[in-house]
Amino acid sequence: MKKLSILLILLMSLSLFGCSTANNNTPVENETKDEQETIDHRHVIENDYLKVEVTEIGATLVRFIDKKSGQDIVLGYNDDDSYLRNGYNLGASIGRNANRIGNASFELNGVTYKLTDNDHGNQLHGGVDGFAFKNWQCVSETDQELVFTYLSEDGEEGFPGNLNVQVRYKLDKNTLLWEYSGESDQDTILNMTNHSYFNLGDETILDEYLHITTDKYSPTDENALTLDEVKDVKDTPYDFREFTLVSDNLKEIDNIDNNYVWETMGDKLMAELKNDKLKLSIYSDLPDMHLFTASSLTTDTGKEGKPYSGYGGLALECQFYPNAINYGGKFIMPILKKGEKMTHYIRYELEEVK
Repeated sequence: MKKLSILLILLMSLSLFGCSTANNNTPVENETKDEQETIDHRHVIENDYLKVEVTEIGATLVRFIDKKSGQDIVLGYNDDDSYLRNGYNLGASIGRNANRIGNASFELNGVTYKLTDNDHGNQLHGGVDGFAFKNWQCVSETDQELVFTYLSEDGEEGFPGNLNVQVRYKLDKNTLLWEYSGESDQDTILNMTNHSYFNLGDETILDEYLHITTDKYSPTDENALTLDEVKDVKDTPYDFREFTLVSDNLKEIDNIDNNYVWETMGDKLMAELKNDKLKLSIYSDLPDMHLFTASSLTTDTGKEGKPYSGYGGLALECQFYPNAINYGGKFIMPILKKGEKMTHYIRYELEEVK
């Protein structure tokens, strides 16, 4: 009887400190993949200012709601199954490597690693089955914080090292922190980002104003691979040094899918997006940020029961310089050394426009 009492106490403790899903569904060990795909694994955190919903598929940001106005500012899906077919990576935690690696290969410590090719001979966003499509484990949940983990095994998508990676979402008043960290048993690459598409409540992002706090950007080749050169934004459609109506800068070009360059570590304001009601400010300690205005965005459905279309949202992806590993140390490289820990963050501050 004493042993039974102790067992009951332990079970109650686990229920208090573990993660619970939004609909209390949890996978069972012998479920098939198809059966698991029909179950939603959502987690909600909130405070007086914000309400945030995250799914275990891709440690993905599903909802980011300003509680005063009720406005949800990120694109997404109502069901987890849609995230498994999420070609645009809506809200996902991207890895191992955000953006593109040229020729789907790189050299590290004298060894050439051939990666999976999923984008015109390059690797994009971690490969064919990157972090965005993995089942992450929720290991900690409180009212205002969620922590997810994933083990990326040696050789996954061609990358070296068994990589233990963690993503954390944390609320603090009107701010949402997205943070990743990782440790590996071999030297490897770790360059993650959050791939949310933001829209502050307008029909399209063409009606919103964008400010980016650097005067440098990177041109790309015909396959959108970032080149190893940096240009000045002055007198180009890439100039957002002051708040600019997005549609004004897309009169000359159809789309922006380019890296903006700071190449400095440490906390800094990188971008601000606003309309007449809300302003989103994005801070990070990562060296660069990729802007994608998503002119070609098309989805079968969305959270509001209707598909998203071109310019439905824009992505502001703080990250390391794309393809830096192949540019000979010209830019800060996302190398994670064996036995060391890498941690970086993106901080989203949402406020009313007064």
